[in-house]
Amino acid sequence: MKYLFILWIIVSCAHQSGSKNTSSRLSILQLVTNESSVEFNILLPRGHNYQFSVITPEGKKHLALQSQVSEFENSEWVIQNIAFTGLKYSPEVFKLHVEGALKTEEVRDFRLFSQSKESFKFAVGSCADEKHIDQGVYQQIEARKPEWIFLIGDNHYPERLPISSPEYLWKSLITARQDFSLYHMQELIPTHATWDDNDYGMNNGDKSFTHREASQHLFKVFFHPQLLEENIHKGPGIASRLMLRGMHFSFLDNRSFRDAPSSEGEHFGQEQENWFFEDLQKEALPTWIISGDQFFGGYHEFESYEGLHPQRFDQFIGRLKNIQTPFVFISGDRHLSEIMQFPRAVLGQLSFEFTTSPMHAKTYPGSVEAKPNPWRVVGVDGTNSMMFFETHLEEQSWRIKPQAVGPKGEILFERQLSLTTERLKDFEADKPKQRRYRRARWRRR
Repeated sequence: MKYLFILWIIVSCAHQSGSKNTSSRLSILQLVTNESSVEFNILLPRGHNYQFSVITPEGKKHLALQSQVSEFENSEWVIQNIAFTGLKYSPEVFKLHVEGALKTEEVRDFRLFSQSKESFKFAVGSCADEKHIDQGVYQQIEARKPEWIFLIGDNHYPERLPISSPEYLWKSLITARQDFSLYHMQELIPTHATWDDNDYGMNNGDKSFTHREASQHLFKVFFHPQLLEENIHKGPGIASRLMLRGMHFSFLDNRSFRDAPSSEGEHFGQEQENWFFEDLQKEALPTWIISGDQFFGGYHEFESYEGLHPQRFDQFIGRLKNIQTPFVFISGDRHLSEIMQFPRAVLGQLSFEFTTSPMHAKTYPGSVEAKPNPWRVVGVDGTNSMMFFETHLEEQSWRIKPQAVGPKGEILFERQLSLTTERLKDFEADKPKQRRYRRARWRRR
């Protein structure tokens, strides 16, 4: 494309001229990982030669077999993806070595990911604003050591929306990679992402956005694997699905195919929804349905599928009711965290929506009380947080333990949930509730 040039190379790549990285450590993101391979992307100053290798727990050295460099003209920085294959699984720590032309070396720890365990621990976050950086949430990731991280929208905040050019979006992404300690941790953690309007580049953006295709491309460069395809199924736009520990994690694109708000308008688009349901029906695995904004939100004036496109939402829910596979929802954007529970009458089976926001951004104390949610089990506002999940699959049950954690490690709420029971100890799932919906203008958060 006009703005971005992709160069395929083997092992490493050299660039002419450049500048010095202002961070004390390189910005590295571990991407898709399995028992024998791993991919990373690394923010590097243009004009420097680097060599990449992995040292196994037994001391064996592996060189990167594939590499891809993504650059933006006139930028001082490049993103380099590197892939290692043919590794032998071990639960012990592996070492990623990055060696510069001046014989400087940086070493990071990482682990391979095994599909064989029954339980799975992962972290979910949304809304990370450079103007409100709180590294405390990232310190909780380091302390709790989840096996995977999911970033589900507003993963950085450009200073102005809509963005004036793809170059402006590139610069904002670079700033986040330099400033957020998530990308500078000693022990790396596999990470996957979807987006919301700040990542997209247009406030409350929809498919009419001028830079839609450029935004999609940039997002994939910064957050999605470019070299390895095992365990990931790519869909329309930036949609994707991971298969992890016997579960599907379906990351939906809530911007590229969205219509302007209307009763009949599309939210995810028919092509994407067909892709999602086809995947859901091919393998009846428990599924996490993930989007940058809420699914159920007809009671408030902010963005949600139900609130913006109610007829299409009803059709979406109708299709889900015909699915026997158990599923739950994960969403962000609301600058509060909460758990919603839906009785069988709504979706044909017991289900939940987990909303987590913000990692670090403006907070709105009192918003939980100000906007009573008829489905809410528990909620918290006025603080930064991430949600940590521990989930366990058994033959007849799917147990989920969500925990909202503040930047100092405080437990904001936690629950023990099971999709085999119809009631929670502190919530009557089938209790009749008067649902009142407000149709109003949504505003950016």
